[in-house]
Amino acid sequence: MLWACLHFPLLPLEALARSAPGRTPLAVAEGATRPRILALNPAAHAAGIRTGMAVSAALALAPGLAVRARNSALEAHALREIAQWALQFSPAPSLEDGHGVLLEIGAGVKLFGGLDRLLAALHAGLPELGFSAVMAVAPTPTAALMLARASEPRIVEEAALLPRALAPLPVAAIGCGEQSIQTLADLGVHSVGALLALPRDGVARRFGQGLLDTLDRALGRLPDPRLAFTAPEQFYARLELPAPAWEVEALLFGCKRLLAGLSGWLRGAGLGAMRLRLELAHEDGAPSTPTLDLATPSRDPAHLGMLLRERLERTRLPARVEAIALATELCAPLAARDMALFPGTDAAEETQLIERLCARLGDDAVCALRPHADHRPELAWRSERPSRAASVPAPPAPRPLWLLAEPRRLDQFLHCARTPNQLLPSAQTPNQVLPPAQTPIVLMDGPERIEAGWWEGRDVCRDYFVARARSGQTLWIYRQRDGAPEQWYVHGIFA
Repeated sequence: MLWACLHFPLLPLEALARSAPGRTPLAVAEGATRPRILALNPAAHAAGIRTGMAVSAALALAPGLAVRARNSALEAHALREIAQWALQFSPAPSLEDGHGVLLEIGAGVKLFGGLDRLLAALHAGLPELGFSAVMAVAPTPTAALMLARASEPRIVEEAALLPRALAPLPVAAIGCGEQSIQTLADLGVHSVGALLALPRDGVARRFGQGLLDTLDRALGRLPDPRLAFTAPEQFYARLELPAPAWEVEALLFGCKRLLAGLSGWLRGAGLGAMRLRLELAHEDGAPSTPTLDLATPSRDPAHLGMLLRERLERTRLPARVEAIALATELCAPLAARDMALFPGTDAAEETQLIERLCARLGDDAVCALRPHADHRPELAWRSERPSRAASVPAPPAPRPLWLLAEPRRLDQFLHCARTPNQLLPSAQTPNQVLPPAQTPIVLMDGPERIEAGWWEGRDVCRDYFVARARSGQTLWIYRQRDGAPEQWYVHGIFA
């Protein structure tokens, strides 16, 4: 087995600041009576602020410094969001120590094309979420956690190398209490190697068996089971904005963070999003909840971000937005896509165009056709949203793609002044051609008889033909069987 540990030393800061670029000095403080700086961004560091500094001293150095109190609940939520995203790399992530995520990656090394590529994907994906981590790899989860805690981004692939790799680490990397660390320091023990050199019986009497068990688990001498993170059935993530805003670009910055997490969750579940709900919490009043329907399942953050941009640009917000939440309402398995026979062709482009039109114009402005069980052509289809439309089966007889809203008399359609009995011969045989002086059309196929609808008072009794006009148009025409046999109507036009 091989474990990777992602340790987030800046989690108190990044959980609060990931929704906006860090251009202004920002620090997180902790402490009730005498608060001190716990974490800070690069802009604050450039202003001379340091961790452990009193807030009053920090404000004296940088009067424009924004100081926010530590939010432990928000940190826990951020860690769960990271675990959701990490499902694409490991089927059972584990939350550790309030600042770390453990991943069993040994089974996925070949899937990603090697350990280096897997770790590169982890490194590349975390900034998109808005987090930075110290990453370490070891054969046991405790060893990986100790290396990451000590800010040692090392890769140890063999258990035999663990004693040498862990020996230089400070005792604090074990995760024992402050009192034990101070007592060991008083004894002159500052590293894991020095602690391992002490008599085990004496360490157990002085510090308890738990300390030795932790070291044994790190070295692979004891089993090291981990409680797996339970993935939610539907994705949900929320992001607080640093300041209320209603500019689309400001909202999209936060949306991109949420979409990165959504993409990882979808990859881990083998799904694609079909319907997304965006919740925009306002300063006053109920939240806005625009939805996004997709024609086919997708988990591409760039494509989803483009659709969200289109939807946000046409959404009228009643007030400024304080927080953004993204949730899945409908997902579907994402099947493997065959490669195109010819290079440069992509069948998904048409689907993405439909989704973009829906996002820009609204769901009601774009529709798809669904077949309906009815022999009457004008009633044999229904319109609905593209994401719900079924594929249209091939009809048993030729059907035009373009049906007229209402059938029109053939002579009127052709703008012909001839009398009706001159339009077609009395014997309608396919491919029969009459001189242009007698008729402007030629019958190509037919008849197809349709009799239906008598049970609801909208009965039709027609004989349909495929005809070719002198202008080159291919028409779908019919005559009423219960009316004048010489009266013809145009009902559709073939492409």
